[in-house]
Amino acid sequence: MSSQLSTTAELIARHSGGGLSAERLAIVSLGANLPSRFGSPRATLEQAADKLTALSVWPVVLSPIVQTAPIDCPPESPEFFNAVAVLDPGKETSPLQFLRTLQAIETYFGRARTGQINEPRVLDLDLICYGEHRCNSSELTLPHPRAAQRDFVLKPLAVIWPSFELPAS
Repeated sequence: MSSQLSTTAELIARHSGGGLSAERLAIVSLGANLPSRFGSPRATLEQAADKLTALSVWPVVLSPIVQTAPIDCPPESPEFFNAVAVLDPGKETSPLQFLRTLQAIETYFGRARTGQINEPRVLDLDLICYGEHRCNSSELTLPHPRAAQRDFVLKPLAVIWPSFELPAS
């Protein structure tokens, strides 16, 4: 994975003179618990992180990958591998456009949505926040409505952006 900076604060400090601010940053949760055509769930996350790098104007800040127990998943679901990325999709990209791009990446990696809630998957990319944007539509809710209850989001995010507080939904 190509993470050039260790924290989001370092990214903002280094590039604030070039127009970067926290209001433009997107937070994406990455998860996988099935192998993909790219290999193990961990290898899949590494490849997905590289795809996210191509979507960002500034360097992506990526958390360490953590292994977590499945929560509210079907019985016998394998453990998940999770990470969080902070990136800047650019001024011209709307939150909905960005979400659709994330979904296209999931499809590229082989994710098939069956409609079963919390099913095992080769890749899950959740848009947690998109700057200060608020949205509540059938396609997108920002901030992500369950992020504050998900340690697999909060713990990796705290490593790369300790001062960040999830906005109230």
